[in-house]
Amino acid sequence: MKAMLVENEKVKEVHVMGLIHRTLAAEEQGLKTLEIWHLTIPPGSETPVGRHYGEVVAITLKGTGRAVVGEDERLDLFPNTTLVIPPQVPRWLVNTGEEDLVVLIIRGLVPPQ
Repeated sequence: MKAMLVENEKVKEVHVMGLIHRTLAAEEQGLKTLEIWHLTIPPGSETPVGRHYGEVVAITLKGTGRAVVGEDERLDLFPNTTLVIPPQVPRWLVNTGEEDLVVLIIRGLVPPQ
């Protein structure tokens, strides 16, 4: 694999369920073990419930929100915080603020078992 520079603002945006998603780095860029997403959640919006086979890390870049993890754990999100989620744990993110919640997601690429 060769080094590659990705201009994040030029990465195609995908609008899904009111969210703005950009895949900044993944298998398409030659990665084998992880992928990185840039996710924008507008005020009053939330992600669908997700569960991933690998570990997930969510770094809050802007805005405020709440992560609902597992059955009843609720964690407040604000800039400069990092949420670490073990494999197979259901979770979703909710924007509780008045500006966009912007999160960098790092997901381990693990095949389904």
